Amino acid sequence: MKVQRLGWAGIKITAHQQTILIDAVEHFDRGKFLLDTPDASYKFSDNTKADIVLITHLHKDHYDAELIRKVLKPGGKFIVSDEIAGDIKADGFNDFTSLQLNETFSVNNITITPVFAMDGTGDKQVSWVIEDGTHRILHGGDTIWHNQFWAIGRQYNSFDAVFLPVNGATMYFLKPFSPIPATLTPIQAVSAAHLVNASTLVPIHYGFNKTGLYEEFPDVAPTLKKEAAAQHVTLKLLQAGESIEWN
Repeated sequence: MKVQRLGWAGIKITAHQQTILIDAVEHFDRGKFLLDTPDASYKFSDNTKADIVLITHLHKDHYDAELIRKVLKPGGKFIVSDEIAGDIKADGFNDFTSLQLNETFSVNNITITPVFAMDGTGDKQVSWVIEDGTHRILHGGDTIWHNQFWAIGRQYNSFDAVFLPVNGATMYFLKPFSPIPATLTPIQAVSAAHLVNASTLVPIHYGFNKTGLYEEFPDVAPTLKKEAAAQHVTLKLLQAGESIEWN
């Protein structure tokens, strides 16, 4: 299995001659309040064809309908949580697969399972577990801290890597305002990786700050390194386009 980090929260998985994309985005929606967006300079869609596309939820920095239509192979699988199936259909997708929480889908020696996640603003969200028979990873979307990390660790025993958000974003544009971070903070991400027995934490969903609107946890990388050392979690910082691979 090989996993390449794309921009922001996106990853590309290659296993058993299959290509899987999770939260792959190139066209960020600036939305009503943000006048800037995360870095979208890393482009991959012109040379990528996906056998399977997954999204964790419908936020526009995780769901790019235009890109999905462009990269999904004819006969490929677009897989979503059953909680957002109606929204996906309303967006013009008629050929997709929806899964209930903890329901598995297997194809070509790859197993895909949505597991519990919690969105910072109450929207519907899952994390994805991907297994190729030898290796196992978890993609956490932009989940916040929740009490099911222990259960996921017991259910799966171990992960070769977890790809978790780390920017601990405070979203001032939401009214009423809450100072509680709407994604995992660096300390929480390291702790989550520890609880699910992950060999490696690969941070995603960080590197964007808009003062007074969308503020990132300060000193993300140094805090990650300090906490990973304290909790004995291996940390792998990947830039967009870089990969981690297991033979």
